[in-house]
Amino acid sequence: MNIIEVKKLKKYFPIRKFGRKSFVRAVDGVSFHTEQGKVLGVLGESGCGKSTLGLVLSRIEKETAGEIIFKGKKISGKSKLDKQTRRDIQIIFQNPYDSFDPRLTILDSMIRPLKIHGIGQNTSEMREIVESFLSKAGFEPPSAFLKRYPYELSGGQLQRISVLRAMMLDPSFLIADECVSMLDLSVRASVINLLLDLVHLKNTSMMFITHDISLGKFVSDKLAIIYLGKIVEIGDAEEIYRNPLHPYTKILISYSPSVFEKKEKIRPKELIDTSQEPTEGCNFAARCPIATRECFTTQPELKQYTGNRQVACLKV
Repeated sequence: MNIIEVKKLKKYFPIRKFGRKSFVRAVDGVSFHTEQGKVLGVLGESGCGKSTLGLVLSRIEKETAGEIIFKGKKISGKSKLDKQTRRDIQIIFQNPYDSFDPRLTILDSMIRPLKIHGIGQNTSEMREIVESFLSKAGFEPPSAFLKRYPYELSGGQLQRISVLRAMMLDPSFLIADECVSMLDLSVRASVINLLLDLVHLKNTSMMFITHDISLGKFVSDKLAIIYLGKIVEIGDAEEIYRNPLHPYTKILISYSPSVFEKKEKIRPKELIDTSQEPTEGCNFAARCPIATRECFTTQPELKQYTGNRQVACLKV
């Protein structure tokens, strides 16, 4: 069963260049689906549109065009979601310090969503729920952390609490937007392990947004590689990592660190330009090491390759 299905989703931001109105095509015709209990990794460089995609799916941003179907119901185009859907779709942001009100204690920050969604009969029961989740994440004794403020915790501790706060609501679909990119390597593993333990325990579907393809492969069942708002390759995570087909995917994997094998780095021709005007051809053509004249004039469509693998490249 598909928990969420996205059809030709677009999100454009208007800008002015030399007095002329133009658009940044942050998300440009994206289509995919995520099954119940599965993890979809969304990967790409900074500025490729992956975080904007997460904001649109969480309904923080409104789409320009396209459809979002959640649990069989269309939620795109609505100005306001019902309470249950807002509970079912949760997001964890990149910076944990921006996710908490500095004036509230950890207890107040965690009880607030429980009160909004009517979880727990009274404040005492809500506190028990909070303490139970804190214990699961290794906060012992949990009561010692409840009266602390966000600035009194480390980034790793606060991000683990962000994960707990989202999962306390028992969401059906979780969006994790670069949730460990700001943390030291020494604490990333604890956050990722906590996230995966809770997701698998609750059978929650998740979209894991990252620029680290090695981490994406470790966390995800399926990978979607996105470039300038378009998905260029999507399929089984292990297969894509072992045998990438799109030139952009190959570049990302060539730069992923490995202690087991020495990889020859594939250098793109140019830096990414998120402000570039839309072209008739492939968005990646100017940077692609194998592009031909045809690539600059023909827009490749996402087509089935083998199994569940889809690739948007004229040379594959």
